[in-house]
Amino acid sequence: MSLSWSKINSSLQHKLLLLTLLPLALTAAGFALMAGYWTSSYTDRQLYMKVSADLSVANGTLNIMQKEHENTLTQLASSYEFRTNLQLDNRRILQVQLLEIKLNRSLDFLRFIPVEKLPEINEPSFVPLLERLEQKQAINGITVLKSSELDKIAFGLGSKGKIILIDTPRAAPTDKQIEDRSMVLRALVPVTDDFGELIGVLDSGVILNNTSKAVDTIRDLVYGKGTLPEDGIGTVTLFLDDVRISTNVPQDITNPISSEEATLKNRAIGTRVSAEVRKEVLLKGENWINRAFVVNDWYISAYQPLIDLNNKKIGMIYAGFTEAPFTKIYYKTLLESGTFIALIMLVASVVVINHTNQLLKPLRKIHSVVRTVRNGNTYPRIGKLDSSDELVDLAKQFDVMLDLLEQREQQIRQSNDRLEATVDKRTKSLSLRTEALKDHIRLLKSTRKQLLDKEKLAVLGELTAGIAHEINNPAAVILGNMDLLVAELGANAAPVQEEVDMVIQQVYRIRSLINNLLQYSRPGHYVDHFEHHPVNSIIDDTLLLVSHALDNQNVSIIKNYQSSCPVEVNYQQVQQVIVNLILNASHALDGPGKIELETHDWIQNDKVKGAIINVIDHGKGISSNHLAKIFDPFFTTKESGTGLGLSISYGIIRRQGGNIEVESHEGEGTTFSVYLLENAVVSGDGSLDGILQGLAEVERTNRRATAELP
Repeated sequence: MSLSWSKINSSLQHKLLLLTLLPLALTAAGFALMAGYWTSSYTDRQLYMKVSADLSVANGTLNIMQKEHENTLTQLASSYEFRTNLQLDNRRILQVQLLEIKLNRSLDFLRFIPVEKLPEINEPSFVPLLERLEQKQAINGITVLKSSELDKIAFGLGSKGKIILIDTPRAAPTDKQIEDRSMVLRALVPVTDDFGELIGVLDSGVILNNTSKAVDTIRDLVYGKGTLPEDGIGTVTLFLDDVRISTNVPQDITNPISSEEATLKNRAIGTRVSAEVRKEVLLKGENWINRAFVVNDWYISAYQPLIDLNNKKIGMIYAGFTEAPFTKIYYKTLLESGTFIALIMLVASVVVINHTNQLLKPLRKIHSVVRTVRNGNTYPRIGKLDSSDELVDLAKQFDVMLDLLEQREQQIRQSNDRLEATVDKRTKSLSLRTEALKDHIRLLKSTRKQLLDKEKLAVLGELTAGIAHEINNPAAVILGNMDLLVAELGANAAPVQEEVDMVIQQVYRIRSLINNLLQYSRPGHYVDHFEHHPVNSIIDDTLLLVSHALDNQNVSIIKNYQSSCPVEVNYQQVQQVIVNLILNASHALDGPGKIELETHDWIQNDKVKGAIINVIDHGKGISSNHLAKIFDPFFTTKESGTGLGLSISYGIIRRQGGNIEVESHEGEGTTFSVYLLENAVVSGDGSLDGILQGLAEVERTNRRATAELP
């Protein structure tokens, strides 16, 4: 009965509201459609058309500047004074004339290169243009010059374009902190004699980095007075790659740059373009006509790639204006229209609600009780009503139904409590069994791996014992003969004493390596000898052992020592580990390159625990499939490798209480980190006891879980 009444009440209310509020809903929908159509079909389209035209004007103005630059050199090349000084070889007067023009035209450099000097110019930006110049073609455009190349043209000129990069929201991540290249507005004009033969080239350029003249000229032309709303900011920017090198975009949007401002402090020079614009314009070479986030605000923006003299993308030119003033105008119009419609809807709603309340007044009390019961409260009752009709009879039946519902709810709640207790008990038992099974699987996997390693080590031990016997005997003969040789030579051995000591040292190192190999295969049979040593001196001594191999490959070592904590280690074993890591790093380079060696203190819980050695190469890297296996015995990717180098190194460091970690990315390089303790903690081979103890603990857990089941 209640369900039927609920449907009737809901249907009646919906019909009344639909009948009375339909005109208001149609009005609101029409307004929403009108606002959406106006925004998409007029405002956005007009703004994008404007900014596209602004970009065309800005690009055209930049081309005019380039042409004017070329015309300046063309006029100079054809001037009587210049040609006379060339014919008379008046070099001093010629230099004075070039200097005057350079100052008058605000050029950063202006030089005349005689034809016989052209082959000697080895500047990277000049050499590709030489063929066109020899064909007497004038060249103008934008190019990028390194600071070293600018310094060759004029001493100290390279520092003028230096820009410190600023972290910019939404920009692509980069490790670069300084841009020392310069974007140059450059013109080259061939100079010919009276017979049309080439006698030289005039070369001039204007550095655009850290300047404002070009962008302010374009901005004043494109965004003059009256072209934007009162609060609108029009901006123009030149980018080198994705870095703003010349711009009038303000760092602080609340303090825009006026056309009269001469300083660069408030300009966003050194900031970078957003990652989405960089991808579309620089990487794909497409124009961007859309809204974009510029430094600290949204702009209606247009970007276009800049092409240098060799037809390569070197940056972008940008024109745009702030979006906020147009958004403000849009919302103001929308608010005014919405307010007017809202007033109409308010008056109509008051009339509708007033009449609806009068119609639904007899049903309000019944509806209130129904809503309370629907929320889970069965105690309220409708009670006695003032009228006597079908609604009164319905209310009485509803109260009777609520009494029955309350009794049923009490019964269901008691049954539910008993069921939950039973389910919790069963769930707990199943959880214990599941955890026990997981522990079994983990321990079985660990046991299998250790058994395989021990089988490999057993084979290695037998092989190593034979090798050690065969090598130690010749090593002992070499040592004995060296002692005899020194004794026979006496004082005559002094000139080669260093070489003799080196031979003896290397023989002892051979024997140490054999002992280390035996120790790796049979770690329980050896006791290491530990001493405290500065980690930096260990590395320096080790470099002497690998210097010949590194020199043959033309590999340089870059040191960055910051560790001050001594470490307790077996000196020769740690040397063996470092030699192995350095040689592996050199092999990863596949040719000349550099290896970085870093040390710093190992700090844990604000206490110095030891030292860390980082061996860094920028080679081919290690694939993710191989990275998890590189410390396994006999695993190697080299054709002539044994797969024991890193495994032995790992065992040596772990036995001394330290650790080795590796981080690698294919195509970028690899970093091995060796952790050494200030006070060594010698570890034994108790893995089997740990496995048996773990299995026993898992079995006890399983028995407890089984015993708790009913």
